[in-house]
Amino acid sequence: MEINKNTVIKDLIEAHPETLAVFKKYNLVIAGGVRGPNEPIAFFAKAHEVDYDTLVRELNEAIEKGGGEHVELPLLEVDKVYEKFVKSAIILTLTVGVTFGAIILSYIAVKLDFSSTYYALIQAHGHAQLLGWVGLFIMGFALYIIPRVKNTELKHKSWVNVCFGLIIISIVLRTVVQPIQIGSIRFLLPASAIFEVVAVLLFSFILFRTISSSLEKVGVFDKFFKAGLMWLVISTLVNMGMIFYLYNKSLYEIPKSVFSPYVHLYLFGFVFMFIFAVNIRTVYAFLDIKPVREKAVNLSFWIFNASIPVYFISHVFASKSVIVLRFSQVVVFFLALAIFLFIYGLRVFERSTKELRDVVMDRSYTKTIRTAYIWLIVSALILITIPFLNSKTEISRLFHGSFNHAVTVGFITMMIIGYASKMVPTFTGINMYSIKLSNITFIILNAGCFIRVFSQMLVGISDGMPVFYGIVGTSGWFELAAIGFFGYNLWKTMNTKEHKISEVKKLMVIDKDTKVFDIVDQYPDTLQVFLDFGFSQMANSAMRNTMGRVATIDMATKMHNVDKEKFLKALNDKIADKK
Repeated sequence: MEINKNTVIKDLIEAHPETLAVFKKYNLVIAGGVRGPNEPIAFFAKAHEVDYDTLVRELNEAIEKGGGEHVELPLLEVDKVYEKFVKSAIILTLTVGVTFGAIILSYIAVKLDFSSTYYALIQAHGHAQLLGWVGLFIMGFALYIIPRVKNTELKHKSWVNVCFGLIIISIVLRTVVQPIQIGSIRFLLPASAIFEVVAVLLFSFILFRTISSSLEKVGVFDKFFKAGLMWLVISTLVNMGMIFYLYNKSLYEIPKSVFSPYVHLYLFGFVFMFIFAVNIRTVYAFLDIKPVREKAVNLSFWIFNASIPVYFISHVFASKSVIVLRFSQVVVFFLALAIFLFIYGLRVFERSTKELRDVVMDRSYTKTIRTAYIWLIVSALILITIPFLNSKTEISRLFHGSFNHAVTVGFITMMIIGYASKMVPTFTGINMYSIKLSNITFIILNAGCFIRVFSQMLVGISDGMPVFYGIVGTSGWFELAAIGFFGYNLWKTMNTKEHKISEVKKLMVIDKDTKVFDIVDQYPDTLQVFLDFGFSQMANSAMRNTMGRVATIDMATKMHNVDKEKFLKALNDKIADKK
């Protein structure tokens, strides 16, 4: 098999299992199912910062040497640690998340009043979106991606299920209990906050230990991950404080002066830091552009993290003092500066280097990633417009709502969809279920976000013209349709079992090139023959399903010093009666 830029790693491993050791050396095969990722070699070389020519030379050397005792084949395992987080995120957003949001927007359009809804219900819905949709997605991806970009194993993996269970319980309790005015169940509200704190501390500990265990050099993205974990813990403690305040005061609505800054603390601190970290590590390969400008990215990091606490504190106390109000208005310009600096440093809108121009692969995700950054620019422009509007006026609140939506749907949700469409197929070693559905999702989501962001501002500018309220009311249903298509597409992709490159015909004769898995799969009785010849590991179904897929009889007999001819005769005699 001739190796070139378009050689798919998965195909190469199937044709030449001895190349596994080379890929393992460069950390290229631990993502992508049991036979490696379904991506061209040139792309992975760039994504993992490996010299392409060196990689190809080592692969050819491994092929020339062939299999045998000198080849140590690493065990490939299907890792789906992210899957339950992602599927739960989809379920939550299609119920209490975007679905409920669409209903609320339609109600607002009918009432011609953004203040017409029960605010406790809005806050419960908002928290379900923040932690349930955005939080679960990022947590699931982080648990899978961080060990791989740091070339290490996920630490304390057995605790992940505990973390996941506590998060789900906290989301359900908070969403159900906060808006319901039944005193006998109010004790469940602080319980939800406690569960959330424990889950977040556990998640943060797992990732911090994983990052700390890596022997890789510290990258520019490392501090973004660590800062994100810090802000996640802080925002979760703030949330617990707000919930205990509600419980102690027998209230149902968190004061807006605290809840809104809390939302931005969570978004700017945790969500932005994690998205930026992954972008720094991957975007230059995904978009085939130059590596990041580290000075600009580092400066953006420090401005961002210095501005976040000032933003939170000044907005909480803005109504108490004119001086504090001015601080809250000035700090948004520093946040906007940090955003523009980061985009400049990331080079996301620069021309391709054309290093991968000859590489054939699906790049439909690139438009989603770039569009997400367009929405981030729109968000920054709206943000720096708000200080010029009269504070506490309806138009200021409407612009603020447009800003929130441009950030959460335009930037964050668009980025989630773009990365999920690229990385989940890589995680599973298959293609996205439907590229057509991905394109439909992209169009409808952008339409819904555009309608919501700009029509809401037009409501304020036009002094509440009913036509713009009506337009706002339709936006949620566009977004619901988009998330529905995306959720179905991604769910089908995750549930698709990895298929073989070519269909395996019914085995009539077993020879030295026959795969171990195919033999036992078609003739289960042959398992006893393997055990009789000393292949004790074949008793392990996971071993049969992983190494058995790539190991041939020739390789297996050489590695275990078994007489190949006697072994083949025993196997063929066993299947003779089953033909």
